Amino acid sequence: MAHTSRQQGATKSGVTAPASIGPAARPARRRGKTSQPTVESDIIRVFKSKAFASLMARDPSVARAVVFLTHQGVVTGVRSKKISTRVDPGVMDAARKRFGLTNDADVINASLAMAAAPDRFKAWLMESQDTVTDDFELAV
Repeated sequence: MAHTSRQQGATKSGVTAPASIGPAARPARRRGKTSQPTVESDIIRVFKSKAFASLMARDPSVARAVVFLTHQGVVTGVRSKKISTRVDPGVMDAARKRFGLTNDADVINASLAMAAAPDRFKAWLMESQDTVTDDFELAV
């Protein structure tokens, strides 16, 4: 069988290119923990989802949770943890509607970020030493 110049890796100019790109020609892949994103655009790139980025722009509580976890060094920038679980479809649908997302991975990431980040109001309330006076009445 005769080989054409294309099959042998030659280009039109006569300069030959390697038939396949070997490991030495590929850029090195980072393994393990990567450097932490510091800017919100970097954080959005970590999740690699336009829908998740849109959610962060719409929902300040999700954005606050993701930014907090990033600054704490919790967000690694690697989406490699695969989980398999059974969930109640009604709960998943409610979470999709709450976040306005359709991708299950984005819904789970947003939910886990919200669960992992501390509740600022609860922390403030627990730290507060102030008390309500005896004559306090609700304005309802």
